[in-house]
Amino acid sequence: MRRFKSRYLFIIFALLLTGCVNVEKEKSLEKEKSPLTTQITIEPYNMSEKENLLISKTGVGHIEFFKLNGTPKDEDQLYFSVEVFKNGKFKEELLKTWDGPETKYQDSFISFGISAIENEGHSLKLITGTPTGIATTVYSNNMTSSSFGKLVGGKVTLEKNKPVYLAAWLGTTKNKLSFGGGNDGELPSGIEEAELTFLYKVIWADKEK
Repeated sequence: MRRFKSRYLFIIFALLLTGCVNVEKEKSLEKEKSPLTTQITIEPYNMSEKENLLISKTGVGHIEFFKLNGTPKDEDQLYFSVEVFKNGKFKEELLKTWDGPETKYQDSFISFGISAIENEGHSLKLITGTPTGIATTVYSNNMTSSSFGKLVGGKVTLEKNKPVYLAAWLGTTKNKLSFGGGNDGELPSGIEEAELTFLYKVIWADKEK
């Protein structure tokens, strides 16, 4: 009887040990399969006719939406901002925002919009949207004509420390304004001629301490 119990306990112990070994093997395989680097992509979101109609009722003059996918590593961060150029030269950075440290982006929406503010001359309201909220600011100017458009034509894979420009607004007081919107997120042509330019930018970089 004692021998039977001993053998029974030995079999249970052996099965448990085998199970633990298999679990450790599965964990090791999962680590090997997981990528060493994270891929983060952004692509334009094309609104339907109904969505465009709904947006037109909000008072936002121009807006572009984009989908974001990927998960930054613990030591990394995505930063969103609007860069201001005057006569083709960088002037300042506005509305710099970022999400939480453990953000996982899965078809997450970001956006950039501009609206003219009535009864306040040529003041513009800049609107940036991230997965966790909205940031706005008002910018006074004397531009009399403008152009607005996106700067990416398809899915773009982010490279660390390399900015990607998603949308642009160009303004001028002259009769002519050229805007060469690209498809790869690079600086657009035409900002040298524009007196005022707003560029919606995202960059994947180290966390700021």
